Amino acid sequence: MSISSFHSFVIGANRPVGQFLTRSLSAQNFSYKGYALDQRERISVLSNGRPFFVMTPSLFHPEDYQHIPFWLEQAEDQDIPVVLLSSMAVYRAKADVLWKETDDEFAETELAGDLLALEALVRRNHRHLILRIGQGFSFMADDFANRLLTEIREAEVITLDMQKRFSPTPADDISDVLQAMLKQAACCDDLWGTYHFCGVEPVSSYAFAEALLAEAGQYEDLSRVDLRSQEGATMPSVWVPPADNTHLFYTFGIKPKPWRKGLSRLVRRYYRAED
Repeated sequence: MSISSFHSFVIGANRPVGQFLTRSLSAQNFSYKGYALDQRERISVLSNGRPFFVMTPSLFHPEDYQHIPFWLEQAEDQDIPVVLLSSMAVYRAKADVLWKETDDEFAETELAGDLLALEALVRRNHRHLILRIGQGFSFMADDFANRLLTEIREAEVITLDMQKRFSPTPADDISDVLQAMLKQAACCDDLWGTYHFCGVEPVSSYAFAEALLAEAGQYEDLSRVDLRSQEGATMPSVWVPPADNTHLFYTFGIKPKPWRKGLSRLVRRYYRAED
């Protein structure tokens, strides 16, 4: 049994990143308790160990965001550090730009406005971590990878955009990054702030579909599928621009995480769950 100096309240434990995070914490014998964002439950904080509120909403469940102020109020009342999973969707769509934490060319979308407003609420707690992630996927939610895999399995011809690039970001890699941040923040008081993380190597929707087809083709016959490219064709319904990961990697000593390895893991997990 490992000696844990922190206790995580994973709020959003029913969402993909939250599910991976609770499994990882459990596997390593770290103390945690999971909640759904809409539970609206009053939490009694343990007297031993450093507590954290870790909020892991899903970009594909926008109703999640309305519950975050409730949890932030609890954290403020009990003086608990908070961690928020946000999104690079706060930034504008701009070709070949890797956005840094110091950049402020924010998108003018409703989603970007909502995320920025929540981030501002989080920053009222001086002990906070905000992790903006790239194009997250898990095959456990209505993300682009899941929708695309469904189409690959059902359609014979799929036409995809080959211009606009994004950074696929596996949910289990996001979970690993959050856990690394928690471990270090529990021991050091000068790591608070906003960080960016996404899978290495931005790609087009067409290139991502090629990689997905190659992985899924190891588990079922998809030889009939014809992928075609066309500017402005199928792409993520919620498009998330790529990030510069330098600040995160330098501060926490986290190594780059190629999304292709994560894709292989998550596709294997998807097909094994079907067996």
